[in-house]
Amino acid sequence: MIRSLLPVIEVVDNFPYTPSHSYVPFHLTLADFQNNLPALGLLRQDVLREMKAVAKGIWEFEISTGKPDETGDFHTEVICVYFTEELVKKGKEEIGRVMAKVVRGWKEEGKFPGPLAGWRNELYTIYASPNSSGLYASSHSTSQPVMVGPGTFKNVAFHLERAACALFGLATFGVHMTAYEGEGHAMKVWVPRRSKTKATWPGRLDNSVAGGITAGSTPIETMIKECDEEASLPEEFVRERVKNCGVATYFYVTDDGFLQPEVEYIYDLPLPSQDSAEYIKPKPHDDEVESFALLTIPELIEALHSGDMKPNCGLIYVDFLIRHGLITPENEPNFLEISWRMRRSLQVTMPGI
Repeated sequence: MIRSLLPVIEVVDNFPYTPSHSYVPFHLTLADFQNNLPALGLLRQDVLREMKAVAKGIWEFEISTGKPDETGDFHTEVICVYFTEELVKKGKEEIGRVMAKVVRGWKEEGKFPGPLAGWRNELYTIYASPNSSGLYASSHSTSQPVMVGPGTFKNVAFHLERAACALFGLATFGVHMTAYEGEGHAMKVWVPRRSKTKATWPGRLDNSVAGGITAGSTPIETMIKECDEEASLPEEFVRERVKNCGVATYFYVTDDGFLQPEVEYIYDLPLPSQDSAEYIKPKPHDDEVESFALLTIPELIEALHSGDMKPNCGLIYVDFLIRHGLITPENEPNFLEISWRMRRSLQVTMPGI
């Protein structure tokens, strides 16, 4: 009997397709909500309560009053959270400063220890809809939003500590690359094992090279940096051979229930044959990777079934196997569901122009 790889996808794309109404949309401005623009993110009720406790001058809450119950009392609920007009006018730098103060305070108070325990001191870019009124509201802006870095998009709302993004259900962006040798069924793939000291998924199998895109960086520059840091692959070699293969999107819910809609830019790196003078193999450089192993395709598929792999890395390998014709509608009974769940519409704001 054929073992489907759908469970590999279900582990990482595990947000319900009919989400609970308990999640509250988080917008840059009230007008964005009223105009049905995509939200920045989605808020859990426990995060919403903490936001209310420090809301003055930062956030406002749109309240809906429902029908009276049997006692005649009206039930009210928050249906949207958005930044105050005064804060939005001060621009993305001030929004980022205020957000940093809030989440650092939560960390120091021991709130939300799950996500905030992985504090990285790395900033991620948070985007608003390109049509958001908040992008044009800053007293420091002209008629157009301002580019914030090389190759980045104009619709930047603010920057935020990487570990805090899941608190607000904000989209995050990364790069994942598969380095391989050979072609077809004779292909072999370089699979690293994460260091046992990693803050997240220690000791698990990973993609050949992967990393988050920090504020101001582009996907390809991030990819080249990570290739050097994680796999000792030199820049010139990578630039000459690496191939962008699109994106994967999925909506992950952590074990403690925090929301992580994610976009991964996908790359392939075909390596020269081992008898070539140009042959280079990945090897650990920093302390994030313990070792690399060169796996055959059957060994890679067995690793995917084993549960020993970081969840989103499993999804990237499945995508790789499909693109190279090794997983097909004939040998994968859930081929269609696997395919569309790796390109899910996340329903939160994305980079734009």
